[in-house]
Amino acid sequence: MKGKRRQKAAGIDPQVLAAYDRWVTKHFDELVKHYAGKFIAVYRNKLVAVGNSYKEVYEAAEKSGIEEPPLTMQVPGIEDLEAIL
Repeated sequence: MKGKRRQKAAGIDPQVLAAYDRWVTKHFDELVKHYAGKFIAVYRNKLVAVGNSYKEVYEAAEKSGIEEPPLTMQVPGIEDLEAIL
């Protein structure tokens, strides 16, 4: 495959992703307490949307006027955490 270059996949910048990871870690207990089983969107160290599906949360986050894709995830429930232990 000479001459072909591999294109870089579009996604969240690794430094931004690390910042999101730190935010989720810092607020994890609160997230599980209030939003277990829900989907959340985090943008620039702020919770910008909560809902029942990825699509719902992502659309709500976009409507809020954010400039880049947010971190979107489902908050694990207590049962999920107990299963891990």
